[in-house]
Amino acid sequence: MTAVRGEFELLDSLGISPEVKHLFSGVLREDQRGRLVADYRDKYGNAVDWEIHGVLTHKLASRGIVCFSPGPSENVRMLFISDAVFHLISMVQYKIGRMDFAYAAFLAIGAKMDKELLLAGISRLPSGIKIYTVFGHSLVGRIRDCKVQHWVKGMDCLFKIEGNNVSAIFREDVYQMDASQFSLRNHLRQIGVRQSVSTVKPYDKNINNFNCFNYF
Repeated sequence: MTAVRGEFELLDSLGISPEVKHLFSGVLREDQRGRLVADYRDKYGNAVDWEIHGVLTHKLASRGIVCFSPGPSENVRMLFISDAVFHLISMVQYKIGRMDFAYAAFLAIGAKMDKELLLAGISRLPSGIKIYTVFGHSLVGRIRDCKVQHWVKGMDCLFKIEGNNVSAIFREDVYQMDASQFSLRNHLRQIGVRQSVSTVKPYDKNINNFNCFNYF
């Protein structure tokens, strides 16, 4: 996979390095207005929604999935899951000097978080890979961390936000936690489940997610 010189001018203007552009060149395209577009696909491979980024346009996808690795899938050792391709690009740009993404795969899911599509994407990769979620500091992002963890373990959990509390319905039991304390680690400790998924978030909690438009 080779990025064409001069391609993706928006990424250049945001300071995204050629190395990071190369990693994502296979899932991005430019439309006639110079905006970057990522096609989100259903289980049949049909495009069902689009993530679009331009100077003044930032549209996330609500459904479908983008799943890819820059190298052969059999070589993948790490999988990064987020709700947007651009969040993944920004995260890699921020971490590129501290993590080796040569053996990484990336999975972006729409806002609806389709369990079937997510698990199908993971099933294409070798078993035993390390899974990271990139969903940000918001309460919704922390709940999404938990949903992914449950799904990859073959379980499920229903979450409800009630005032300042998060209620988790797991195996017919109800667990409650103050929203300010809620996290993947604290949730799993509360219900007695071992953590296997790691989270990747900005160190600065005032920044919700890795985002080129307000982080660099």
